[in-house]
Amino acid sequence: MTWGGRFASGPHPDLVRLSASIETDICLLPYDIAATGAHARVLSAAKLLTDRELELVEGALAVIEARWRAGAMTVEGDEDVHSLVERLLTQELGDVGARIHAGRSRNDLVATDLRLWCRSEAEAVVGLIVALLEALRRVAAPHVHTIMPGYTHLQRAQPVSLAFHLLAHGFAMVRDGWRFVAAGNAADVSPLGAGALAGNTLGLDPALGADALGFGASFDNAMDAVAERDFACDFLYAAALCGVHLSRLAEEIVLWTSTEFGFARLPDEWSTGSSMMPQKRNPDLAELIRGRAAGGIGDLAALLTLLKGLPLAYNRDLQEDKGALFSGAGRVRAGLEAMTALVGALSFDADRLTGAATGTTMWATDLAERLVARGVPFRRAHEATGGLVADLERLGIGLADAPVDLLKSHHGLLEPHDRDLADPREGLAARSSAGGASPERVGEQLGRLEEAGAALRAVRRGA
Repeated sequence: MTWGGRFASGPHPDLVRLSASIETDICLLPYDIAATGAHARVLSAAKLLTDRELELVEGALAVIEARWRAGAMTVEGDEDVHSLVERLLTQELGDVGARIHAGRSRNDLVATDLRLWCRSEAEAVVGLIVALLEALRRVAAPHVHTIMPGYTHLQRAQPVSLAFHLLAHGFAMVRDGWRFVAAGNAADVSPLGAGALAGNTLGLDPALGADALGFGASFDNAMDAVAERDFACDFLYAAALCGVHLSRLAEEIVLWTSTEFGFARLPDEWSTGSSMMPQKRNPDLAELIRGRAAGGIGDLAALLTLLKGLPLAYNRDLQEDKGALFSGAGRVRAGLEAMTALVGALSFDADRLTGAATGTTMWATDLAERLVARGVPFRRAHEATGGLVADLERLGIGLADAPVDLLKSHHGLLEPHDRDLADPREGLAARSSAGGASPERVGEQLGRLEEAGAALRAVRRGA
């Protein structure tokens, strides 16, 4: 028991059972050991532990971590990971172990553990994002000239390339990567030394603990240090939005692999069947990625709701932050791993993609812009082109077969060679503005995506 003396009897067994968090926070044990070791060095600097006692503590902590990693750890009714580590230290070292909590509270200890965990987890997620970026770039590169429809409102809108479409998802993931970098940076502030809420009277220097744990800075205000979970919200926001981006790509995969679209196919090993319908090929993993994004949004909402009514400083409600945090991290890790596998497994039907972009009216904007280039106000060009589209649909013919007099009837500046826009390759090549869909611009985007992945990889190595 980490508290006593004030109470005439121990807690009711049901209180212990109902309030314990050890099953959730045991994964923090390596971080709690690191924070405990750092605190021991701070105590040593303040002459509250001798050099020999510090050696004993560090040796005992190493043994505890080794036992945990070997699966030889037993939890004997411990309330949380912090009381577990302190109990094991005291069992091993007696009074030396009992001294370890001087000037320290579970309030600043758990905040330290969580920040260490968030910093490490953010780095790991960035690594998974880099792997997905590489998969998207590798799959997109051969399809710079593979034409497909670009959609708005799920209606065919303008011709693009498959590479251009995939890269749009890639750049969303780049932003996710930098959000996780920012979340890791937000966690890079040490609360160790804040105590319960107001610091300590033992002359302990928080900067020493921060330096021992590799934090970039120490806290400014002890009360804020133990009570705030902004860094956890930053992590869960990054995870939730990354989940949304994964879900949108998953939805494309679900659509593209359907018979109705037929743009792509997943191999047998990445498809599932039906227990009743023998013909089915289902993109279940993509559907699960899409579905699990809801949980990521819920994790963020749960933590924000948990925090919104708490007075300063620490409240036991904060014990519940870890469920949302660990759940969100596990969800985004699994989603990134699954999506990287799915993207790498996709094969595309280039003829089907090009066919969906051919014989359509996706040339309409390009034709209107040709009139604009000839001096026609856009609204008039838009009206003339829209009228031409309506007449062609009524006649059941495409632009390539449009009689010249029909073109001229809608605007005198339309020319016979404008019918070349019926070939979607013409429209694709013309989209050469910055960030556009032309093959040259998409080639540039492939290079930028590779550079972005390298930059994220470099930040991760330097973390």
